Amino acid sequence: MTVQNDRYVVPSVVRALRVLEAFSVKKNTYTNSELSRKLDLNKSTVTRLLYSLEKAGFIKRNKDTGAYALTCKAYQIGRVYIKQADYHRISMPVLEQLTARCREASHLGILDDTQVFYLDWIESDQPVSLASLSGKKLPAYCTGVGKNFLAHMDEETRSAYLQETELIQHTIHTIADSERLERHLEQVKEQGYAIDYGEFQQDVISVSGPIFDYSGSMIAGISVAGPTFRMSDTVLENLIIPEVAKAAVEISRQLGWDLQHQAITPNILV
Repeated sequence: MTVQNDRYVVPSVVRALRVLEAFSVKKNTYTNSELSRKLDLNKSTVTRLLYSLEKAGFIKRNKDTGAYALTCKAYQIGRVYIKQADYHRISMPVLEQLTARCREASHLGILDDTQVFYLDWIESDQPVSLASLSGKKLPAYCTGVGKNFLAHMDEETRSAYLQETELIQHTIHTIADSERLERHLEQVKEQGYAIDYGEFQQDVISVSGPIFDYSGSMIAGISVAGPTFRMSDTVLENLIIPEVAKAAVEISRQLGWDLQHQAITPNILV
């Protein structure tokens, strides 16, 4: 913006947008004090900004911790961008091919606070197929896409997530013990993909691969899901896992991720 047009700038709007920009996948909650330090603004200013953004529905406050997090309204404002964003534009043709090869529904999801938000999907042509998850949010710790995100978080952020999140036993397969989940997430990161063995819906199994951008940061995840009676160990090992791994790598490559210089290549492709 040129100097002569600075008179059109509304400082409070700029500061409010800086508050929203502070939130990220790696740091998705902030207290008033943390934002004040990060943005170099006094606490009273931050308090007014947070109050206004909460009233507008863009953030929400955790009554127990006092920390703020984004709401889905922030995503809704950006839906037009997401539809034209590279990872969505690049992912959907790959998912179409993935669903055609696996004959099971595939989804594209991102992390929204402590949950996975599903952006889009490709429907299966099977007589018995799963319903779309597009527009829905599911817990991260018991879904394939979510477990990939948790596995690639830094230790401090993941530790905070496990301390603040109630691990509900949705099915008999849900990993609701934090120590056991930690060990499982280490395995997920090492192998390069995640499997949800009926951990949120007992009759559904899904395989998920992480999507990385040019910097090596995980920005999204893809998954293939189907009813348990079709997702046998043989089908998973010989078809679903290899195809999901290849699709995730293909999308990441198109986003500038360099497989040769990363230590996160799915083991199935090594």
